[in-house]
Amino acid sequence: MPEGPVLHRFARAQNQDLANRRVRATAVQPRFARQARRLDGKVFVRAEARGKHLFHHWRDGSIVHVHLGMFGDFTRHLSPAPPPRETVRLRLSTPSATWDLIGPPTCELVDPAQRQAILDRLGPDPIASGSGEDEFVRRLRRTDRPIGHALLDQKVVAGIGNIYRAELLFLTGIHPLRPASSLSSRESQQLWEATRRLLVRGAKEERIRTIGQGERARAKGRRFYVYGEEECLRCGSPVRSLPLSGRTLYACVRCQPRRKTGRTRDRGTMPKL
Repeated sequence: MPEGPVLHRFARAQNQDLANRRVRATAVQPRFARQARRLDGKVFVRAEARGKHLFHHWRDGSIVHVHLGMFGDFTRHLSPAPPPRETVRLRLSTPSATWDLIGPPTCELVDPAQRQAILDRLGPDPIASGSGEDEFVRRLRRTDRPIGHALLDQKVVAGIGNIYRAELLFLTGIHPLRPASSLSSRESQQLWEATRRLLVRGAKEERIRTIGQGERARAKGRRFYVYGEEECLRCGSPVRSLPLSGRTLYACVRCQPRRKTGRTRDRGTMPKL
């Protein structure tokens, strides 16, 4: 499933190609054909990302809400674009660029009240706003669910997926099964800071990479400390995998102890990215 930084990258690129331009809108799949005809020839105002949701705002007041789910995607072509695939739900074209929306579970026209209702259900987006720390901490404190589960709950924080979940908990030295409400104020603050730092960075780059500059020499091409790995990049200890929230989560048995220990070296430290 695309994580928050991917949606922010799409929004930024679509704004560069489409914002304040008259856009041709078409649809291959019948399920959005009528809505596409309504948008065709209208002025595209801006794309807005919030967590894993994307909103297209049009000058006539129309709003398209997109959620890519597990397998949805956007592809960009230089115009004139090749014929669209059968899975294209919506094609947006200008004389210079074309964007195809492929296979999303959600692509719908919404009104401003419906958009706001979607936003109201979401936790703070670390990329969209740097001022969400207090709300993030408040939402963590009111749940006793494992922190590894809470981070995937978009009502707690918007935009985190399975890769960032594993890497953020490793970088802050937090065991994924600890109750979210058990985190101290300092731990919650560090987790928010790490989340914002990594997701903002991910929105600027073309791929997710969490390893810091000082550790890349010995990473030997690895992009992650623990996600999908058998041993921890920092200490060499085994990486444990466990199912949580329907996804496989990874954690270092040494760097992320279930209980506090005296071994604090190399734990809970955010590298220079």
